[in-house]
Amino acid sequence: MSSRNRYLIQEERRRAGAIRGGLFAARAEFQAGERDGKELLVIAEQYLETVDRLQYLELFDADTLEPVESPLHRPATLCAAAYIGSTHLIDNVLLDRICPVAAPSCL
Repeated sequence: MSSRNRYLIQEERRRAGAIRGGLFAARAEFQAGERDGKELLVIAEQYLETVDRLQYLELFDADTLEPVESPLHRPATLCAAAYIGSTHLIDNVLLDRICPVAAPSCL
């Protein structure tokens, strides 16, 4: 649990889990073969409807931290920052299993 989570009341902690849930849902789709960055952002954003204010939800190249274009051909990091109440929360997840969609055995 993040040190910032100690500022959250129980109901806010429940809603804060949506940040990680959204990132993990997008990662699961990536691991299933989805390479459209915009689609991965849409998947994650659906979970983030419970936050009070979404600051950002973006995909960056895992090595250069430059914004990435679709389709994803290199490892990327999906990053999110949001407010739950007055608490600023950040999280990210690495999307690093790059392989041809037709070769699910490499996932």
